[in-house]
Order: sequence, then C-alpha cells, then structure tokens
Amino acid sequence: MGRKRPKLDHPEPIEELLDRAGESRFAPKKLAIPTRAWSQALGPRIADRTRPLSLENGVLTMRVATSAWATELAMLKPWLVERLQAAGFAVTDIRFRVGTIEAAPRPPERRTSRAVPPPAALPRELAERLKEIDDPELREAMALAARANLAWQTHTDPSRPRRRR
Repeated sequence: MGRKRPKLDHPEPIEELLDRAGESRFAPKKLAIPTRAWSQALGPRIADRTRPLSLENGVLTMRVATSAWATELAMLKPWLVERLQAAGFAVTDIRFRVGTIEAAPRPPERRTSRAVPPPAALPRELAERLKEIDDPELREAMALAARANLAWQTHTDPSRPRRRR
C-alpha cells in the first residue's frame, strides 16, 4: 500500500508542492539532483555552467561546460560536496565530465499587475522644466513619457504615494 498523505491544517502553497515534487517529475529519467535544488545549493554562477548527470553510491557525475571550469571546480570539490550534503544529497565524491551545457529554461516573468495604469499627473517642478523645451512635439512626447513612467512606478510599488492633480 502507498504512503498516506499527511493531514494538512490549511492548504499548501503550490510552490511548496512543486519544490517537493521537483521540476522533472514527469521526465522519463529523473535528474540526479533537481534543477532548483542544484541552483540553490551551488549558486547560479556554477549551476548555469554545470549539470548533474548521475549520483551512484555517493559519487556525483557532473557535466561541466569547459575543461577550465572542470579544473576550477576540482579545486572546489570539498566545498561542493559540503554544499550538496547540506542540501540533503548523499554526495561523497564528484567526477567531472566536459560537455555541452544547454541553457536552462527561464521561468516566465511574474507580473504583479496586468492592467495599464492611466498616466499620472506631473509634479510641479517637472512640468516647469518641460516648459523650457522649445519644440512643442518633443515637449508633449517628454510629458507623456514622464506621466506614463510615474504611473507605472506608483502602480507597481504600493509604498510610493500616488499623486492626484
């Protein structure tokens, strides 16, 4: 019989569920270490240039972008092992293989708002400075751009005060 799911006092956030299941939960062959855990354990600089290939009997085989990276990471091996163990992986040694590293897919940008805010009123000082522009088309374009920018700043940052004039 399978494991029973523990009772929850409240709904579990989807991010926690996905972290527990891993990004590769539907892949035909599971990764030795899930991508998110790999990046969190080693940091984005190393994670972007390496991939975990297999983890057998405590020995992690890691693909590395270049031989220079393999040499540098070989010198950092004790630190890498320590970081991966701290992340909960039973790694005792690491072997490096040089090979092509495909770019990791980036998650889509999360937007806090999908609505376009109406242009904001210009602060008095800025309106006075814009009057100094001789070309009326340029002055109007600058004013419109400034009003749109101010609207987005207050729309996306709730701590900023909204100006109404």
